[in-house]
Amino acid sequence: MDISIRIGIWLELAESCGLSVIQQGLQQIWRLLLLCLICRVSFRLDVPSTLKHGVSVLTGICGLFLFFELDMVWVLLLAGLCYFILLLSQNPSRRGLYLSVVILSYLLIGELLLVDMVTWHKIRGKYNIFINFLDLKVVEPLNVEMPRSMVQVVTSWNIPMSQWLKTYVFKNAMKLGTFPAILVTYTASALLHGLSFHLGAVLLSLGFITYVEHVLRKKLSAIFNACILSRPCTSDCSHRHKKEIWVWLLNLAFSLLVIFHLTYLGSMFDPGLDEQEAGESYTAIHTIQRWSELNWASHWIVFLCWLLFLIL
Repeated sequence: MDISIRIGIWLELAESCGLSVIQQGLQQIWRLLLLCLICRVSFRLDVPSTLKHGVSVLTGICGLFLFFELDMVWVLLLAGLCYFILLLSQNPSRRGLYLSVVILSYLLIGELLLVDMVTWHKIRGKYNIFINFLDLKVVEPLNVEMPRSMVQVVTSWNIPMSQWLKTYVFKNAMKLGTFPAILVTYTASALLHGLSFHLGAVLLSLGFITYVEHVLRKKLSAIFNACILSRPCTSDCSHRHKKEIWVWLLNLAFSLLVIFHLTYLGSMFDPGLDEQEAGESYTAIHTIQRWSELNWASHWIVFLCWLLFLIL
């Protein structure tokens, strides 16, 4: 290919992708920063607390309008319902359960009855963007592209969502046991992504993969007394074998296995389709057929790893 043609392609990509993304980001960020500045100045002034709260409410509504426009009414309705539940709850230990039931019911009713699918997907997608603009670190790309384990991938892919699920779902479900807590967490994640069979199947498969990988590597680490856990060990860990070549090769093998699992699960998503189109187009038959064509390879490997864990 001629060098001038290559330069032209790169310039076109930079203009159509890079510049447009930067412009859209700046359009959203400067408005949010202005609202934050107004809120911060008002709280530093010696004014009544009622006025401060009023400014906070107004700037919050303006921030919602920037992302959702008139569809923000659905977000405000959910916030009002949650506030009402908090006022009615007499037992503080039950508030989390009541809020979870209300939010889950609202999501299901909203997607099935109240709002059309296109608008609901738009609200849910923009809500994630709004939240991410507010936790400053959203993703750790190196842990995703060059993963040590599937645990590292799922906790680095969407950090705000991962932290929220860990704090409010996983820790509360740990009383049921580790494996049930993982299933509950990934089920909650699937429901938050909408009523989509293929997304739910992928997320629940991730739950099984992360659990089996975690328990297997934990047992192997204890048997070999080596740093081969799902997460990197600290420098002062008690393992005897840390940087031997076989330890490095074993961790590399697990990393390659994670890449295989991600490729297998990623085959569910056709290029060119966004999440909304995929949710509308993909059915249970499509999901099962696609994995059948691949002989359920990843699922069989997870099953064999689980058998190895039991044997050990």
